[in-house]
Amino acid sequence: MKNILFIVIDSVTNDVLFNKENSSEIAPFLNTLRKKSISGDKMFSEAPYTEAALMSLLGSIDTLDYGGYLERLKNCSCVFEDFKNNDFNVFYPNYYPAIYPSYVAPGPNEIRYIEGFNFNHIWEYRFSYYADLYLSGKTSKKENNMLEEMLDDNFKSWIKYLEKLRDNDLETSMLNDNVNKSNIDNDLISLNKEYNLFLKDKVTYLKELFTSKEGHRLFKIDNYQMIDKIHDDNIRKNVISRYRETFKRIAKLDFKKNLLNNKYPYRKTFKALFKGKFDIVKGLMAGYKNSLIDKDLYERINNHYDLFKIQRSFYTVSQEFFKWLDNNKNSKWISYIHVDDAHFPEQIFTYDTKDINVVDGDFKRINQYLDKIPKKYKGSITYDLSLNYCDHIIKNIFDYLEKYKLLDNTSVVITADHGFSYYFSPVREKYVISNYRENYNVPFIIYNKDIKPRMIEGYLQTKDIPATLLALGNISQDTKYKGNNLLNYQGGDYSLLEYMGGGCPDVKRRPIILGVRDDNYSVNIKISINNDFKDYSLEEVYDLKKDPFEHNNLNNKKSIKGKINKEMSILEKRFNEIKKQY
Repeated sequence: MKNILFIVIDSVTNDVLFNKENSSEIAPFLNTLRKKSISGDKMFSEAPYTEAALMSLLGSIDTLDYGGYLERLKNCSCVFEDFKNNDFNVFYPNYYPAIYPSYVAPGPNEIRYIEGFNFNHIWEYRFSYYADLYLSGKTSKKENNMLEEMLDDNFKSWIKYLEKLRDNDLETSMLNDNVNKSNIDNDLISLNKEYNLFLKDKVTYLKELFTSKEGHRLFKIDNYQMIDKIHDDNIRKNVISRYRETFKRIAKLDFKKNLLNNKYPYRKTFKALFKGKFDIVKGLMAGYKNSLIDKDLYERINNHYDLFKIQRSFYTVSQEFFKWLDNNKNSKWISYIHVDDAHFPEQIFTYDTKDINVVDGDFKRINQYLDKIPKKYKGSITYDLSLNYCDHIIKNIFDYLEKYKLLDNTSVVITADHGFSYYFSPVREKYVISNYRENYNVPFIIYNKDIKPRMIEGYLQTKDIPATLLALGNISQDTKYKGNNLLNYQGGDYSLLEYMGGGCPDVKRRPIILGVRDDNYSVNIKISINNDFKDYSLEEVYDLKKDPFEHNNLNNKKSIKGKINKEMSILEKRFNEIKKQY
């Protein structure tokens, strides 16, 4: 029986990691490991951001099945539940769950949180959307019950989190020494008081919350996020004094290389100007400017750089994993490590350590990478360095497993939940929540010593990952999983895209974004679940043979509909599947 290590690096584009001229310098270990593994270049997520993308990655469904991701994984299975039910110890060093905490990733039986609870998440991604609808009586009884359940779940999770912090619990071991807890008892009293008021009259409480909005009493209770990741002022000062020149070097190289090599889309700009679409022009110019000047670069090394990310670094997470593994070497386990170090804003060194030697090692690798920047380089050097940092930590994990003779009995799956939006090459008019290839095309590696290495040529989707994890654990796949076992699957002819855009994923009131990608075209539409398929709006069509970087949107070409009949039939079939569920 194989143990399983499942690593998800949030926000990674496959081509940067594996197909750039200098990918072997960006991620030397992963590029070597890939040659010993099952991998491929056509793995796609179904959504460009984490909340939606995890439906496929953890549930092996299409994103909008079973009501979509409005209630997270409540209405479908999470792969970790199957492992737990088959006597695996499921280790979860991950974010503290928010929005609908109980249904973010059901199944883990040992947890270490790398980031604290944040009530703002439920407000920003659900309650702010529903507030006016609720107050005007436009929400259904089912929706009202859902909102009450979500708030109840958040109360319970928030209270649990503060209690664990107060008691220096093992679950919050990576946070306990990094939070100012001087007022935590008073905040627990206030929070419990609010919860009791809610339980006494849920309708009145929700009305008050939705009326007061961010002025409500709940927003005055501390979330107890990390406030002091850098324990020693001397380390901070050391890093700033030692490595300011390195950051200047990164900034200079970013500017010089992109100015020389990064192609600005003049044709697209003139076309947009001619049509009066000044928002597109503004976006393109901003994107090109951002390729030249990383405005956040110095935040990583100024006097407040320890506050740049409110979660633990991949290095610290790996150390916690080693501690856990020391006590579980003889058990059957799967560990799900999901880290944000490559996610915007990217991190390139261990910002939360007491050991300056660790930071020195990080900057040694940074400078070695900068020494080898190719003459025709373009892109984001900071992003490359964040991947280089993650690559180093993964190598350390492999070294640890090998040192303690665990690697022979461990399968490793490495992937991303979605792609990366801020590489600025190609230059785009829109980065966040857009439908370009780089936001969906994710890397993957499946490794164990008994696997015959191969590259899968067909299209794959992240919903194939859970089925593969089960196969690696010798667990029978239930019919509830849509994904294919990548140990013996050759891939399909296309990949799907489906999500609700940014904000609250209300399928009833908001249009769905549906897309399909094959070797010929990328086609994206918007459509309401309340309409028939014929009422779709054709948003994007890219001829991938002639325009592989998706610069020329053909959606307004009169002749294009006759060329995308195959793609439209796929979208119609999927839309009817979704509509039938509603």
